[in-house]
Amino acid sequence: MLATSASLLSRIHSVPTMPKVVQALISTFDATDVDVPRIARLVNTDPVITAKVLRLANSSYYHRVRSVASINDAVVFLGLDALRMLVIGAGFAGAVPVPQSLGRNLYWRYCLHTAVAAKFFAAQCSEDSETAFTAGLLHAIGEPLMATAMENELKEVDAEVCFYDHERARCERAAIGFAFSDLGGDLAESWCFPAAVVAAIRTAPEPLDHSDFSRLGACVYLGAHFAAAHERSESVEQAASTLDVRVLDSIGIDLAKAFDMPPVRELAEGLEELVS
Repeated sequence: MLATSASLLSRIHSVPTMPKVVQALISTFDATDVDVPRIARLVNTDPVITAKVLRLANSSYYHRVRSVASINDAVVFLGLDALRMLVIGAGFAGAVPVPQSLGRNLYWRYCLHTAVAAKFFAAQCSEDSETAFTAGLLHAIGEPLMATAMENELKEVDAEVCFYDHERARCERAAIGFAFSDLGGDLAESWCFPAAVVAAIRTAPEPLDHSDFSRLGACVYLGAHFAAAHERSESVEQAASTLDVRVLDSIGIDLAKAFDMPPVRELAEGLEELVS
């Protein structure tokens, strides 16, 4: 009998627990009145995340002229949205174990590249770019848990498609009854991410096949397409030429924008430590 993502979650006792500071930042997505000083103090209680966030805030990605010396500086110079992106990214990269079958460096590189490309497309269609980044970074978060808990069940799928392949979700559903995106959506919900992020994660592999269309999910789909193309050593032009243009049309982006997108490695320059 085919399984469900809920049945898998019910028998997993090691779902990663996020640091308190990550949980606090997740709760600010839909908040109208955020106590920024309290958030800064909370970030400072986690020295590992604090150090990584400050290094990233001073990286080439942000092109800062003035040095960011503290979390308070980071909030002032980068804004709460960017700080939240960095803290959540650093927290998840440190808390989610990636099995050898996926390859930690490959997995997080692909997720980071998906995130920066999703952010690029979100900016083109007036969606929140930092939220798109977060959804892109976490869109495949179900895959490591599945690879760990269902190694035998996924052997045939692994032999047929890589975890970043466009057909991965379809193959997983055919083989075991659900896909990484279904589990990822359940996980995001359990971590209290806002509904928009949960929907983006659930729908990203096939954004046009869901009755509740998610524009953020479409941005993540596009990001994942270019991130996977990078892993296949394809150029931006090659990747753009194989896009499902219906997804671009659904969020009002011209195909020329896809051809004009910088390479994902260039978009991610300076952020690599986020997932290291």
